[in-house]
Amino acid sequence: MSKLKFKFKFNSLTMRIWTTFTVIILIIISSISFFYLVAFKNIDEKAKTEDLKVSHANLLETKNFTQPTRDGEYRNLKGSDYFILNVDSNNTAEIININKVRGIPPNVSGNSNLPYNLYDKNIKVWMSGFITDGTLSQKVFKDSYNGKKFIFIISSIQYGTSGKSFLITYMPEMQNNSLLYVVLWVGIIFIAIGFLTSKLVANYISKPLKELEDFTIRISHKDWTKPILVKNEDEIGRLANSMNMMQKELRRTDEEEKMFLQSISHDLKTPVMVIMSHAEAIIDGVYVESVEKNAEIIRDEALSLEKKVKQMLYLNTLDYVLENNFENIEINLHKLLLHIVNRFEVINNNINWDCRIDEALINGNVDKIQVSIENILDNSLRYAKSQINVSLKKEGTFAVITMYNDGPHIPQEHLSHIFDNFYKDKTGKFGLGLAICKKIVNYYNGEIEVTNRDVGVSFSIRYPL
Repeated sequence: MSKLKFKFKFNSLTMRIWTTFTVIILIIISSISFFYLVAFKNIDEKAKTEDLKVSHANLLETKNFTQPTRDGEYRNLKGSDYFILNVDSNNTAEIININKVRGIPPNVSGNSNLPYNLYDKNIKVWMSGFITDGTLSQKVFKDSYNGKKFIFIISSIQYGTSGKSFLITYMPEMQNNSLLYVVLWVGIIFIAIGFLTSKLVANYISKPLKELEDFTIRISHKDWTKPILVKNEDEIGRLANSMNMMQKELRRTDEEEKMFLQSISHDLKTPVMVIMSHAEAIIDGVYVESVEKNAEIIRDEALSLEKKVKQMLYLNTLDYVLENNFENIEINLHKLLLHIVNRFEVINNNINWDCRIDEALINGNVDKIQVSIENILDNSLRYAKSQINVSLKKEGTFAVITMYNDGPHIPQEHLSHIFDNFYKDKTGKFGLGLAICKKIVNYYNGEIEVTNRDVGVSFSIRYPL
């Protein structure tokens, strides 16, 4: 249970923002620490070496070997000291502590308040071991003794009456970690502040997100009562606006679907009732006309019912069929239109057909392109009084098919909806043919439109060449 609770908290917006802040701060601290350990230490060491050189050069220039080191003047010289090594003619070495200000008698080791004994004779003997033959002039050495690093400078000098003498100025390399501690403390403070800040930011962000979550749940339950209130103009505000638009579209689709189901059930129920009534009349022997006439009526209604069912099934599977159809061949629209028109001309001999069909080639599935054209012609043939015109021509990069019939106008308020899935014509019946046609045309990046002429109606399909 505790693990689940921890996981839940960690997955919360507050914890994720705080974690992001913390990671960024830790990266900054690590970078500064690395810079301190690598770059700053080198810079600090160079600064100490330069100050020690200045102090050493001052002793050589003044030859006043009883003056104190300049650690009060130079902060980097803290803990520095010097001594003289005298080597007589018999090669006997003697370490001479002449810095009287230190209060340490010559040749005597003492204790100081430093973290180790600077006056340890062994340290000075060790440094003296770096002296080589010949004259040394401010020779700089950096080495460690018992795990402690020292910087020391050796120069040959004139001291005493005989032998060789060397001035050795030295200082321990004491690490000043104050900057590192400051960085660490500042990092800890920023992590604490980051937690509070992330809490405030998360609350500010999560509050509208929680409202959007509740709104989405309401939409999933088809609750269209009220839209979400848009308070901001930022990304969340635009998201809320988009969700309000989505709610309107879903609400419209839901209402159209309900209306369609109610109406289509009636539209399908009518032929079923006619078929049942005529079938019962035949069974009971009670019918007005002949058995053959009743059978013809049953057949016609069954065919009508079959056509409606096929259209619904075709529309429902059309998206899948189009997306998974890999047949994309070159289609000669001139030949295809002539073939379709020849089939439709024999349906009604009272209709006059005027065809002006140019040559045009497009790519697509022949069956689907044919269905899109046939559905328009079927609709035109249903409403035409005496004339249907079919034309094909090229306009830019499109092949334009225009199909005109001299039937009645489509009401202006219905023009923008006749290609909807649930559009009902003026007879009260639903026709899915135009919706199928629009879906096919859109899939092939074409355009379809309908226009009322002075007399009649004109449909136009544009397919990319």
